[in-house]
Amino acid sequence: MSVEPIVERSPKVADEVKKTTCYMCACRCGINVHLRDGKVRYIEGNRDHPVNKGVLCAKGSAGIMQHYSPARLRSPGKHARVAVSANSLPLGVAVEIDGIFQIA
Repeated sequence: MSVEPIVERSPKVADEVKKTTCYMCACRCGINVHLRDGKVRYIEGNRDHPVNKGVLCAKGSAGIMQHYSPARLRSPGKHARVAVSANSLPLGVAVEIDGIFQIA
């Protein structure tokens, strides 16, 4: 007779839940952001919020992807012009925050 392993059906998602609003569009729906070890782990609609009453669109649910995207800007930048053939294209160049004050 084999013994089935015990599987946790509802694992703990977060250490804490912060109530805030979504900034993916102008509606500002209420959201509950689940954090574990200081990082966003899950986003759900806030049932107590008068705008969305717990319903969250795909953009709001995907907010975690925008937060941790590898394409996210991590430092200030400036536009530089790079000559390509007969055209010049703007190119974002990362600069240190102290460099911004020297440029201005």
